[in-house]
Amino acid sequence: MPTPFPSRQAAQTSWSGAATTKPTTHNSEWRCTRCDKLLGVCRDGRMHLRFARGHEYLVGFPVQATCRGCGTLNNATAPAR
Repeated sequence: MPTPFPSRQAAQTSWSGAATTKPTTHNSEWRCTRCDKLLGVCRDGRMHLRFARGHEYLVGFPVQATCRGCGTLNNATAPAR
């Protein structure tokens, strides 16, 4: 059965054609290098990972994860600055 929402393919753009920007925060997103799916969020020097059915983890670096969307192996060696 097809999903009702298309998978994330491209960044959303505003009507003026300029790419939308994210608000500046101390939390940086970790996204898949191939499909741009959100893998985790860096918070206070640790990576916050959230999975289905309420499973959540706070892990230290380096972090390695397989994207659930496309199967690409992703690595994060240190928090983004």
